[in-house]
Amino acid sequence: MHSSLLPALLLTYGLVLLFMLVGARLRIPGIVATMAAGVVAGPFGLGILEAGPDVQMLAELGIVLLLFTVGLDFSLGDVRQAWRSMLGAGLLQLLGSAAAVALVVMLFPWGSGRLAIFLGALVALSSTAIVLRGLTERNQLGAPAGRLTTGILLLQDLAVVVLLLLVPILAGTVELREVPWTLTKALGAFVLVAVAGWLLVPRLLKLVASSRRREAFPLAVVLAALGTAAVAASLGVSMALGAFLGGLVIAGSEVSHQAHAEVRPLRDILASLFFVSLGTLIDPATVMRSWPAMLAVAAAILLLKTLATSIPLGLIGVPRAVALTTAVWVSQVGEFSFVLGQAGLAAGLLSAEAWQVFLGASILTMALTPALLDLAPSLGARFGRIPVAELRAQADAMRDHVIILGFGVGGRMIASALRARRLPYLVLDLNGDTVYEERARGEPIFFGDAMQPDMLEAAHLDRAAAVVIVLSDPFATERAVQQIRRVAPEVPLFVRTRYRGEVERMKACGATVAVAAETESSLEVLARLLARLGVPGNIVEVDLEALREGDETGRALRAGQHPMAAGPADIRSMPYATHEMLAGEWAVGRTLADLALRARTAVGVLTLYSDGHYLTPPPADRPLAAGDLLYLLGDPLAVTAARMLIGRGPENTAADGDPAEGRGFGELAGPQAIP
Repeated sequence: MHSSLLPALLLTYGLVLLFMLVGARLRIPGIVATMAAGVVAGPFGLGILEAGPDVQMLAELGIVLLLFTVGLDFSLGDVRQAWRSMLGAGLLQLLGSAAAVALVVMLFPWGSGRLAIFLGALVALSSTAIVLRGLTERNQLGAPAGRLTTGILLLQDLAVVVLLLLVPILAGTVELREVPWTLTKALGAFVLVAVAGWLLVPRLLKLVASSRRREAFPLAVVLAALGTAAVAASLGVSMALGAFLGGLVIAGSEVSHQAHAEVRPLRDILASLFFVSLGTLIDPATVMRSWPAMLAVAAAILLLKTLATSIPLGLIGVPRAVALTTAVWVSQVGEFSFVLGQAGLAAGLLSAEAWQVFLGASILTMALTPALLDLAPSLGARFGRIPVAELRAQADAMRDHVIILGFGVGGRMIASALRARRLPYLVLDLNGDTVYEERARGEPIFFGDAMQPDMLEAAHLDRAAAVVIVLSDPFATERAVQQIRRVAPEVPLFVRTRYRGEVERMKACGATVAVAAETESSLEVLARLLARLGVPGNIVEVDLEALREGDETGRALRAGQHPMAAGPADIRSMPYATHEMLAGEWAVGRTLADLALRARTAVGVLTLYSDGHYLTPPPADRPLAAGDLLYLLGDPLAVTAARMLIGRGPENTAADGDPAEGRGFGELAGPQAIP
């Protein structure tokens, strides 16, 4: 490495850091900011960094480590969890997008078959790094569209390995008659590297980990990544493919998480150099000259991928709202497209001018991704209309029912409790598989979106007893709360959120009660910890309730505690009377136990207002003082008798509650008293 490269790298990474900080303020993805820094540092900018062999070597090492960590992330558990999305939605998205782009390319005179297939594969890939990071920040990974998007991106990452094998075939460097033999050799090399890696790499890392030498483990991880890459290259397979296999064989071992943690910082530093090197290839003069073409290509990519993804997904039964949201989320060009594009450029599949246009258009699509992540759910809700006839037919016979939005773990628990108490309810959910399976078991569940006013109307929201929202998508939850409040301002609305920070926002939107799962799950962990440490159960309950009282954003209402206004109509309309204690009254200085109002007059004391505080229930042993205010429950005649008792005492008031009579209250303490 030339000695002049070190100061160039220092200045370049300084620019990258500056551009990343500015990009974070402007919500520009880090990859785009890094490439922009490469434009400024490159030969067409300040001339700090030349895309020479040394830089290319470091950039290739970054790609090797990038594919290695992709293999580490690509665990069999992820495959088992998302295999339906990967095989179904993933293949449809990949093949549909590639075919749509290839057909458009073939319409142009310069569009050959090989170039069309290559560009289709190039554009079909999406940005795993940008999309998954954005969905994580928006808490959307658990939403139906988030799970579908994750499966699609996993398949794309795996497809990169296959597409890299096809580049020399598409470039014509391999004759058609040699294709079977070339693929056989590649498959043999693939198997050989995988078996060798499976036999050697995990054992090497376990041996190093057992040595307890902290500095040895990261060296072993880098050696495993570069070693599998070098073995693959010696067998005629790309280094990136070998590194992917190296990561894949480690993914299932107990050292995989530590290996990922060790290699990630080095990967980020060297992979960023790859994107910087791409930026150095961008000629601002070409961009200024070709910007209309770049804008047109970027718009065409976003539109084609959205249509080519959403339409096939809809045809296989994915809800239109989910299909459209997912399609918009994966409509940009991905970072692995650049890896594939570099290989195509080196093989002569792409001209320098076409590469410049593709780079510019791709960067535009990536820069727009944060806005697309925010916009997609709204587009899905607007255009993903759902028929409501079946829901209306069942809900017409329901009244005072509970509407449950979402049928995950929380929704199932709520439905089970309501069903056990024979309380009517119905469920709306956007997971087609869940709806189909649960309807077969007899659940009153319907495929529906609470953001549609006609869906809420069909569920007869206007005569529902309550609505419970237990969705994993915070955006959908907030929109549902707003929509429900527009349709039915008074219906009790209970919302489960994931994080405390979402509680106040949901309440501001109109939620009656918002409970943070983060808070309650933490309290559950604390309760079990205290129990294991031998703290008595009643003390644990006191501690937990104190924490709930101090947590205004996440406090949960406990069973049996709810506002009077939320009770039955008979209770809400129950009359009460007030009585202010006056100086000189018989009851002043005596306690409620001394008065025995319920036994003597069949009047109950609901609450006591004293010294600026409401005491509910009122303490029986607290002496009453002048100025105290009693809230009394009872019929008017009994309340009159209670007032006379409070003022005169039991010996100076009528026995039967009639002020005109002179008998005492003593004999009313027997069977005639209302308990």
